[in-house]
Amino acid sequence: MTLPDPDMAEALAAVRDALLAAARADAQRLDAQAQAEAGQVVTAAQEEAQRLLAEARRSGAAEAAATVAAETAGARRRGRAVVMRARREAYESLLAGARAAVAELRNDPAYPAARDRLAAAARAALGPDAAVREAAGGGVVAEAGARRVGLSLSGFAEQAAAEVAAGEAM
Repeated sequence: MTLPDPDMAEALAAVRDALLAAARADAQRLDAQAQAEAGQVVTAAQEEAQRLLAEARRSGAAEAAATVAAETAGARRRGRAVVMRARREAYESLLAGARAAVAELRNDPAYPAARDRLAAAARAALGPDAAVREAAGGGVVAEAGARRVGLSLSGFAEQAAAEVAAGEAM
């Protein structure tokens, strides 16, 4: 192995140093460029994450609002159902009480006279030839041809209960 010429070694060292300096400069430039690109990517990713987070919050708020609206509507429906059920039960109780009260009228000594007045009212509405008969549960039913008048005690009870219920619904 021969040793290189010292002049040549010195010239090669200068070339080598220049190549190393150029390589270092390229490496530093590439590193700076990569750092800048990485910073841009990180910034873009952070911005996208913030955008997605904001969108998720808006979406979550919208979904929450929709859920609250649906739950509120459901609660209102259930509340109306409870009120309607209570009203129906109250009406049925009122009707049962009214029917029981009018059924007791048949045992009253004044009932025959009241029945006669009901028959007279039916004949007044349909004419003197109207056929009048006792209604089931008390009162009368009268017919004349295709016309009919019902003056039954249970009918009066139902009408009274309906009027009371209508007055309370207002």
